[in-house]
Amino acid sequence: MTRNQNLLFPQELRIKRLRGLDLKLVTMLNYEGIVVKLRTDPTSMGKNHILLPNGHTIAHRDDDVVFTIPRFAYIKKLGDTLLAPESPIPSNYGKIAGDLSKSALILLQSRILEFRQVYSHFAPADDTELRTLTVNDVACHVFKTTKPENSQTLATILFLIKENIYFITDTKKLRDNGTFRLRAKVDIQAIAKVMEWIRLRDPKFTEFQSKAITIVNYKRSLKTKENDHTISSNRIKELPNFTEDDKLFINFFKSHIVGFNAFDAQIAAILKPTKLYDCDLDKDCAIKFLKDIGVWTPWENLNVYDPTIMLNGHGVSRKADSDHETSMKLANNLMKTKPFVYNKKVNSSENGSNFSKVSLLNKTLPNLGPNDFYPYDICENIRHDFGDLPVYTVDDHTAHELDDGISIERLDSNKSEPSSTWVHVHIADPSSVIHPSHQLSQIALSRVQSVYFPDRNYAMIPPSLSEKRFSLGTDAGINGNSVMSFSVRIGDDGNILDYQVRAGIVRNVKCLYYDDVDTILSWENIGGSKEEIEFVHKQLHYHPKPIPPPINVYKELPESSKRDLRELQKISFMHMKNRINIGAINMGISQPAIQISPFPLPSANPSPQGPISYLGTPTIQVQLDKSMHSPARAMVAEYMILAGVVAAKFCKERNIPTLYRKQLVPNSPIVEEEKKYKDMRNGVIPLTSVVKMRPLMTAAELSTESGPHWAMGIADGYSKVTSPLRRYCDILVHWQMKASLLGTKFPFSKEELENMTQHIRTREKEISRTQVRSEKFWILSLFERFMKSNTMPELTAVTVDVLEKGDKTVLLREFGIQGRFSGPEGGEIGNIIKVKPLLIHPNKVNLNLGPA
Repeated sequence: MTRNQNLLFPQELRIKRLRGLDLKLVTMLNYEGIVVKLRTDPTSMGKNHILLPNGHTIAHRDDDVVFTIPRFAYIKKLGDTLLAPESPIPSNYGKIAGDLSKSALILLQSRILEFRQVYSHFAPADDTELRTLTVNDVACHVFKTTKPENSQTLATILFLIKENIYFITDTKKLRDNGTFRLRAKVDIQAIAKVMEWIRLRDPKFTEFQSKAITIVNYKRSLKTKENDHTISSNRIKELPNFTEDDKLFINFFKSHIVGFNAFDAQIAAILKPTKLYDCDLDKDCAIKFLKDIGVWTPWENLNVYDPTIMLNGHGVSRKADSDHETSMKLANNLMKTKPFVYNKKVNSSENGSNFSKVSLLNKTLPNLGPNDFYPYDICENIRHDFGDLPVYTVDDHTAHELDDGISIERLDSNKSEPSSTWVHVHIADPSSVIHPSHQLSQIALSRVQSVYFPDRNYAMIPPSLSEKRFSLGTDAGINGNSVMSFSVRIGDDGNILDYQVRAGIVRNVKCLYYDDVDTILSWENIGGSKEEIEFVHKQLHYHPKPIPPPINVYKELPESSKRDLRELQKISFMHMKNRINIGAINMGISQPAIQISPFPLPSANPSPQGPISYLGTPTIQVQLDKSMHSPARAMVAEYMILAGVVAAKFCKERNIPTLYRKQLVPNSPIVEEEKKYKDMRNGVIPLTSVVKMRPLMTAAELSTESGPHWAMGIADGYSKVTSPLRRYCDILVHWQMKASLLGTKFPFSKEELENMTQHIRTREKEISRTQVRSEKFWILSLFERFMKSNTMPELTAVTVDVLEKGDKTVLLREFGIQGRFSGPEGGEIGNIIKVKPLLIHPNKVNLNLGPA
């Protein structure tokens, strides 16, 4: 098989879910073979091992696998031999993997006419629309079957990869759910046109080359001020504009760079005659070219072009750009209206619900269109008014939206026992204005959640709403803030004695910062030694200059507020202690906290009219996340968990269709053995245990059925509800709970929720992966600057995996990212070694290290 034919389809999401002896075909290593050992095997050194057709065995990573056939070795004969279940695999059994590949290639050739009609058959009528299909859809169509054979599925994938003009194949999408995308017809026409111009050496092709030479040479002749840190961009008037034909070439470069299937030959045909570059004419050179001609910024973060998450504003997705424009218009319309005003009222024992709940909803909902907001709060008559009870929002200085706050209400001022105290977790309530069928709701579902990169954010709900209209504290003292409140009483053993879920009103919101609250709370139950805590807090790395902290307007809190916060911490610890006793664990792995200034960072115009000169250097600043080393952060996190537990109880007891998060208990004695080493103060397990346990842990699930969440130590169910401004699942649960409180039909049936789960979970994973890559990109960009200025700080790393040939995967303690270390040191997991960078590649997020 050629290199471009080696992307193959997965039928399972996670390696560890597969039987031990399956067929796997590995993308990166250009091999196919039979699995003979999983990475969960204690002797596998954290790698999966496959038997090749030539009888050799190699190790590979989970991400290398894109096509599996479960138990293939036990259902296929080699000659007259059929292996007994679970029996060892002979070395000659690798041959059957190669036989499958040969069969697929023969099928591909025999059905080539049918394959060539696939695009026209499935393409949408709209010339600008992309469409997502499954490999199974295409295989069924081509082979006229409802259940394709393995060789037919493989033949289909080989075709999709080869025809990269028509189809966009992404390894992650294929591995997770077997999907690929059809290019929009207009994009296909543009790519085909450029390729034809290159083949014929059309004047449009040579004119673009000449213009590129002129632009690059002119920009190279300019003198830049190395010490100018102010970011600016200007159109270079001395240079010619880009024609529409030029833009086709530019977009061709972008397709080459961000797509899995590269147009290597065509890109080389464009760049080689220019003689502008001495390097290999690969993707890195193509990236440099777009920067050199003033299309991309010098600091371009390529993760914004990730086709799997389709962010707006970068020309990646017409739908994403259209959704953004629509959502901003709708938000502007809402901001022109007056917010709901909640007059103070006396709460009755019946929550003031002496009205016809069903008629209220029926009166309102049928008249609402997809662009209409609720004209009034349909829950107003059942809202509990918390009056002047203090509501404490505790967040970072950099927080843009405040969506949660906590209160403490003592039943008897003379008693301080937790059982005599209500804790209320108040959550911002965008569902008071946005109904489930609103266009903003549909856009939020497609986005699933907000995306946070160090250089910019992509909000699920427009910032004018999430940061102003709905953010807790906005005019709370004047109009009151609508909230969903999750209230609970905790016993001395940390168990829940009583709970309530109500639509509420809060008026006395006090906005506090983590670092300030840390000075008030006890550090007694914060895990780690004094040295470890100091190490985390002292990490501050930047270039070219530190980012000044926001002006702290903190005022000394009255003793009553300090007492509230200390009691809230005490109660939160009781609940956390109970979870830890049940089995909760925390992975004590350092995570980076990155800031970029200016924020948001100016981005490239997706369709520039001409070359742009970008000046200045954005500041990159990296610290370590303090979540595990801050009492305020630990307290708030615990109450968010507690609210999720209460929400799950409420939904389960009322038979409300909803989405739960759950995780099954790993069936391994190794896990139980390693849990003995966890810190009982906060559930943190040492790194040596993390490395052993992670491969054995089951994946967290999104389900309509309640169940335990093993790693969180939750036995009865958990549902996320505390971030409706940035997570669609949370606002969805709010809608469902409100319907129950109002006694009306649920907006979503259980079946409808089940149909959402794959889209939501897949997108959550894609966003998480891309956010991590974006963080590492900026840290490695900072490393490049350190190397250039000879200011690299001393680095230490801890070994987290020992690889073949003696290399190690290590975690940089000062920055919270992983790299590959080559050297004799750090031979055992948990060893701490001094390291230095050898090779840094921000765009590929690769970091190679050696001994310092």
